[in-house]
Amino acid sequence: MTTSKIHSAPIEVYAIQNSDRISEQTYASLFQRLSPERAQYVMRFKQANDYQRSLLGDAMLHRIIQERLGIERRYLEYARNQYGKPYLKEYPDIHFNISHSGHWIVCAVSDDWIGIDVEQVNVVDLAIADRFFHPAEREQLLHLHKNKRQSLFFDFWTLKESYIKAVGKGLHLPLDSFALEMRDEGWAPIMGEEGRTFFFRQYEIEEGYKMSVCSPCSAFPDRIQYISAEYLTIEDHQPI
Repeated sequence: MTTSKIHSAPIEVYAIQNSDRISEQTYASLFQRLSPERAQYVMRFKQANDYQRSLLGDAMLHRIIQERLGIERRYLEYARNQYGKPYLKEYPDIHFNISHSGHWIVCAVSDDWIGIDVEQVNVVDLAIADRFFHPAEREQLLHLHKNKRQSLFFDFWTLKESYIKAVGKGLHLPLDSFALEMRDEGWAPIMGEEGRTFFFRQYEIEEGYKMSVCSPCSAFPDRIQYISAEYLTIEDHQPI
């Protein structure tokens, strides 16, 4: 089911699916609403899927923030921190993050730091864990049956990505600089940047995908809000 009205909460998690059912007219409508700078950026994508995911991600983010703040999108002006993470110049207390993989584009918005990551589960060389994972995490992988290692690898990957995206330092914060631990009640919080405690939540978006959200706020929603591409084209037509 797709949402017809965006509902605000301390943390909001949204998803939109890029599919063959979305018409070229819809993509064209979304492109026409881009600012000149953003249109130039989107046009750099040579692969249709990358181009479409960028359009859908931009439109979803702007609609969510617009409705959360109750303002027209023309008043949304963005900047980037020293590590490249975008933020709203006039509303720095609104935090957001986007991720995409396969045919899913996901977004998280909060009044506190927030990070989200989605990954399509593929067969990967687990030697990657030797380069990027904490020794304690590598040990957990080695002690698991080989048929379950790929799944845990992507659990770790999305959880760790969601944390570094929440912090906003990108790869300036190495993935092996912190360790994650699974407990009976779920993934354990970690003491992170600026002495803050960070919490984790995973969501099942589709079989064959892993999705994780991280924030110092633990008020995670119970479900994902799904948005249709058509919903993004209605009403406000100010450039995004």
